[in-house]
Order: sequence, then structure tokens, then C-alpha cells
Amino acid sequence: MKDYQSYKFEGAAGVAAFTAVVAGANAGGCALPAAQNAAGFMGFTADSLTAAQQYQAVPVVRGSRCQAIAAGAITHGHWVRISNASGQVEDCQALVDSAPGVASNCYVIGKAETDAVNAGDTVYVTTQEFVAKTAVS
Repeated sequence: MKDYQSYKFEGAAGVAAFTAVVAGANAGGCALPAAQNAAGFMGFTADSLTAAQQYQAVPVVRGSRCQAIAAGAITHGHWVRISNASGQVEDCQALVDSAPGVASNCYVIGKAETDAVNAGDTVYVTTQEFVAKTAVS
């Protein structure tokens, strides 16, 4: 079952469908992530908005089988996180499984249900957020 919610999109350049968005600066708002591994995941856009539609409502979906845009190769069954400021997702299984080393946080947003081969491929993701912490060795 999917959970849809509408948020006011706060980006100036518009937003494409199936991109990951994070909490906006204002209550009830969402925005594109600032960078890779961004915190504050809200869900995936179910529609697109043009730059002229800034601060209009965009439907955002969470739950099972959400469509997302891959930033590169993703293996089904692997954890994913936000890859870039365009709201694409990337495989982060290696970071989740990493041995102690440099302290870091990986903001996981879900699990890939399908494979992606190239950047721009559509992948299905079941949303499930957690932070994978890498300890200092």
C-alpha cells in the first residue's frame, strides 16, 4: 500500500517525477536534496512540476513499489540512498555492510526491488529509512 501526501515544492527549477525529495524550509514544504546522502527524506514525487509552478503542491509517495530514478547501477535487494541534488538514488549496500573505519552516517531511504543498469533507469524502491553508522576502527 502506498501513502500519498501533497507538499508545496520549494525548488526554483521545478522537479521531475520519481525523484527523491527532502523536507523543505517551511512546514508542509519539500525540496530537492542539497547533495548526496541527504537527510530528511520525505518520499518520491509522483508527478512533475515546471519552474513556473514553484510553491505548487506535488504528490509525494512512500511505501511499497515506489518508482525512483537511478544514478547508476543498482542491484535488487540492496539498500539505496539519495545520490545527488537531482533526487536520484544509488546503491549503498557496501556502506551499510562496511567494516569500522572512518566514522560516517549513511542515510538509507529504502530497498531496491528491481535492478538498474544505467543512470536514468527506473528502479522500484520500498521505502524504509534508517541511518547506518560506520564506527571508528
